[in-house]
Amino acid sequence: MIQISYLDYLAIEGGSFLHRLSPGVKILGIGFVLLWVTLLRSLTGLILLYGILLLLFFISRTSLKVLPLTFYPLLFATLFIFISHFQLHFILLVFLKVLSAATGVVLLLATTPYPFIFQTLNRFLPSVFVTALFLTYRSMFILLKVLEETQHALYLRGGFQWKHPWRSLINLSNAFGHLIMTGINNSEKMYESMRLRGFKNRIHYRSD
Repeated sequence: MIQISYLDYLAIEGGSFLHRLSPGVKILGIGFVLLWVTLLRSLTGLILLYGILLLLFFISRTSLKVLPLTFYPLLFATLFIFISHFQLHFILLVFLKVLSAATGVVLLLATTPYPFIFQTLNRFLPSVFVTALFLTYRSMFILLKVLEETQHALYLRGGFQWKHPWRSLINLSNAFGHLIMTGINNSEKMYESMRLRGFKNRIHYRSD
């Protein structure tokens, strides 16, 4: 499981041109990527966007160990499979949108120290919104840790077996419920620990 410290290490120690770019420029670029993902309805355009992001991923010499982070959001995107009534075009469209957005965000985090990201955002966005983004960022890794533990528990209970679809469906639904509830509980504990250490719904950044 990728730890947040390793992602921070890549952002600080990397020496590619993406690492040297201004955080503001990279945030603006991610904004365009997310806008493109939102507006595009063409599979060809999304494939091109995803290909460009993967090219930047390799050009920046970002470790392949963090690439799996871009696939985790697909777990939640699978819900759209049932909504779409198994329409292949719609499923590919959703999956490519999720992959492109996730790859862009991971690329930003792997090439920019997170204090610089939130410091830049704090200049243009309300403090409450930036704080919420910061807590979401930290909570993401808590959720990934819970997901790893849930995968182990699911495997020990038989996991998903095509021979027993009903039992497998029950296992998956229980695992998903456990993932959500445990993630919320751990996030609340993190917030309470920050409050005990003096956090007052605002993050302060050093100007240097």
